[in-house]
Amino acid sequence: MTISYLFILVVGGFVLYVASKVNSSDTEIIIGQKREVREISERIQEVLEAEKIEKRLERQLKVVVTEAGKLFKGNEFKQAEKKYLGIIKEDVKNIKAYQGLGLIYLEEKEYEGAAEAFRKVCELDPTNDIAFNNLGMTFFNLKRYDEAIGAYENSVALNPNVSHRYINLALAASKAKNYKVQIKALEKAISLDPKTSYLEELVSAAMKVKDNQLLLKTLEKIIEIDPNNSEAQRKLTRLKK
Repeated sequence: MTISYLFILVVGGFVLYVASKVNSSDTEIIIGQKREVREISERIQEVLEAEKIEKRLERQLKVVVTEAGKLFKGNEFKQAEKKYLGIIKEDVKNIKAYQGLGLIYLEEKEYEGAAEAFRKVCELDPTNDIAFNNLGMTFFNLKRYDEAIGAYENSVALNPNVSHRYINLALAASKAKNYKVQIKALEKAISLDPKTSYLEELVSAAMKVKDNQLLLKTLEKIIEIDPNNSEAQRKLTRLKK
């Protein structure tokens, strides 16, 4: 139910109520109430017309968003950027336009602009896990690793089932020398997708913190998956000596 419809119901009820209270013999009151009814009717028409304009603008912006997306896919970044900026000028809360801008700036390595755009998406839609991941990648490229960790943590909290986002988090944590977060992220990624490459990253992290128990377990897992992995076998043999 739209706001304008609710407005009409409320105002209509008020008009009926007023009409029921008017004494037909009192001409002055009747004239006054007719004027009020006319003014209310005009207001209803204004509200309906404003809603029509808003819906028309919304349809037009959807078309422009689609056009901008096609330009982006065709690597016509400047033209796509111009369209997205035009959309934002008309609708400062258009999430798709900010998302598109962020992707353009990310592609063009304009990381400050990308961070601003993705931060706006996250502000407008705090449940957007993709936007938080994109924001994390942007901060990572800016070497703002602690902020990247925060963005990635928001992303995986919203959607904990995408393994490569935990790898993103682990990489940022490694750069920040936050090995506790790195190891936890790697373990989560491995639980979702036990790739050898993920396990090898965990081996490196375990060696950095000198956690021999974790190192032993991880090397054994690698050999279980890939019995011919000579590097893992060599490290395991040396560890057991």
